[in-house]
Amino acid sequence: MTGAGEVDDDEPTGGVPASGWRAAARDRRVWAILAVVAFLLVCCCSAAAGTLLALSAGLFAA
Repeated sequence: MTGAGEVDDDEPTGGVPASGWRAAARDRRVWAILAVVAFLLVCCCSAAAGTLLALSAGLFAA
């Protein structure tokens, strides 16, 4: 508790799991989803960069 009438979102009440950013950060499913999104983002960006590099190399070779 933080003060009179205020409730801290990170503090569990009555056996109910805490809600908020800290509770989400402790959940392994959140980290798994973030890892998949990061992997897809890296793959898409590297594919786009490779395509642009191949196109530019082809234009310079011609």
